[in-house]
Amino acid sequence: MSTTPSSESRRRPDTSVQTEPLQNPKDCLACRIIGTVALGGVGIYALNQSRAHAPGSVLGKRIMAGVGICFLVASALRWTR
Repeated sequence: MSTTPSSESRRRPDTSVQTEPLQNPKDCLACRIIGTVALGGVGIYALNQSRAHAPGSVLGKRIMAGVGICFLVASALRWTR
């Protein structure tokens, strides 16, 4: 008699059925609202810091304006996608 397990008990589980990861997961409505408002708020704050009478250099204000625009665009993309 052999002490090795039978071929039935050594059989590997069937791996041919695989679950595919979600390609484009969807967020709930509350998550989309919170994310959109947060990104939009940061964008408006950055644009506010780039005002002409705000303290700072001209280059710093232009950088803050660019950052503000990027956050506002991200906010719009967050809501639509």
